Amino acid sequence: MTVIRTGISWTRSTWNPTAGCSKVSPGCDNCYAAAMFTRTGLGFGHAFTDLKLHPERLEHVKRFRPYTGPNGRWLPHLVFVNSISDLMHDAIPDDFVHRVFDAMETQPKTIFQTLTKRPVRLRQFLVARYGNSGVPTHIWIGVSCEDNRVAKRLDILRSIKDRTGGEMTAFVSVEPIIGKTDEMDFSGLSWVITGGESGGRARIMRREWLLPVLEKAASAGAALWHKQSGQIASHPNIGEAPAQLGPKARFQWLVENGWEHLPDEKGGATVDKRTYREFPPPYHRLAATLNPMKTLI
Repeated sequence: MTVIRTGISWTRSTWNPTAGCSKVSPGCDNCYAAAMFTRTGLGFGHAFTDLKLHPERLEHVKRFRPYTGPNGRWLPHLVFVNSISDLMHDAIPDDFVHRVFDAMETQPKTIFQTLTKRPVRLRQFLVARYGNSGVPTHIWIGVSCEDNRVAKRLDILRSIKDRTGGEMTAFVSVEPIIGKTDEMDFSGLSWVITGGESGGRARIMRREWLLPVLEKAASAGAALWHKQSGQIASHPNIGEAPAQLGPKARFQWLVENGWEHLPDEKGGATVDKRTYREFPPPYHRLAATLNPMKTLI
């Protein structure tokens, strides 16, 4: 499934050369992709854990061209790779993963955001493929870390950057935040995405779990993108609203009193009256190459 205009705020499109996955850590417990797979019938009778390869979708990379932004400037197309799978799943053969990377390398003006919960295999694959010549700068390499229990994924991500050399854009999605995050180290990372869990079985994201991520990411010099609180009860400023009001009324109070500027996101996406919607420097560098004359004006 390829979606050219997705509702995920930190990307523009989703591209799924594989479909299906299996759970590896608590962040997977309420997997949105598995729920969507079942609800919409995307599996066509197959279980979500029955992983499928879709080589016919490799050609879809040609669809992800730069586009014109609101100010008339050309912008890089951002593509979330495998939004309903994990490219590093052990059921995906190495030769197919190479084909996915081959396809991405044909589109150097498009940014491909690869995200995994299986960083050990990711390291093995990238070191074998690129050695120390560097991962192409338009292929961003990321890991998901929901709380301190899986913070070691960040160390593995840094080791990938060190071992492959070059200027790899390393990023992390700290989502869904379901526990303490104070042991996370974002040094060497370019981008940090945060978010609470959404859906009918969503777990609460506590304010004291979110704030350390924002503070430590800023101290590390990483760009920040707070995607969503996930639900009203997880809003970091819900305590400011009158307690006697119902959930929806409390959220509306936050909007009306300047505590929430992005109410269309699930549960809002504002923290202490501030929004975090930053892209890392490689995004802006690529945008500059798409607009060579406009950068001089």
